[in-house]
Amino acid sequence: MVDHDVAVTTRVSGVIAAIDADRGAFVRRNQALATLDQSEFQLDLQAAEETYRLRTAELARARELFAQKLASQAEVDTRSAAYEVARVELEKAKLIMTRSVIRAPFDGVITERFARIGQKVLLDDNTPLFKITALEPLLTRVYFPEQTIGRLRLGQTVLVSAAEFPTVTTTGKVTFLSPIVDPGSGSFQVMVTVARDAGKVLRPGMSVNLRFVDEQR
Repeated sequence: MVDHDVAVTTRVSGVIAAIDADRGAFVRRNQALATLDQSEFQLDLQAAEETYRLRTAELARARELFAQKLASQAEVDTRSAAYEVARVELEKAKLIMTRSVIRAPFDGVITERFARIGQKVLLDDNTPLFKITALEPLLTRVYFPEQTIGRLRLGQTVLVSAAEFPTVTTTGKVTFLSPIVDPGSGSFQVMVTVARDAGKVLRPGMSVNLRFVDEQR
């Protein structure tokens, strides 16, 4: 299995204008997956930029008049507050433009694509648009009886082979020993981080055989 296996949703509401990656494609972190129609977002950004420029000029003028004793501190404070609101609105408009491009959260493979051109997506709906699965690091989980606790350690070498492909082998390391023993089964969980095999046959969902190596055997 892998740690990273997520459904990607939108971070702003809008209509999908383009699909930038499809099912089966390997994508890098922050690579574009889909793009929402940006027409309205662009207009909002232009309006925010104009308002910001205006508020900046008004604040500069108020400070100049205050220095000449032609304006009060209260007027400067009012212009300063208006400037801060405009600055925040501009940053918000820029953020919306950035988020209108749906991007991969990490390196991986697109295992499902649900997004369609023309589809309206809403922020509150959390509708999955893509499913991305990382190919590494590969992890495997095994349960041991509590009697073996003293024979296992962090960093211990593990020989790994594919259950259905015995010739496919690699190694791993013990990276987690559960501090809790399940009282029902009398077992505890062990996690092994597995190195990718040379032919990259091993992949999430496959069954593997594990041989734990210690000093004696």
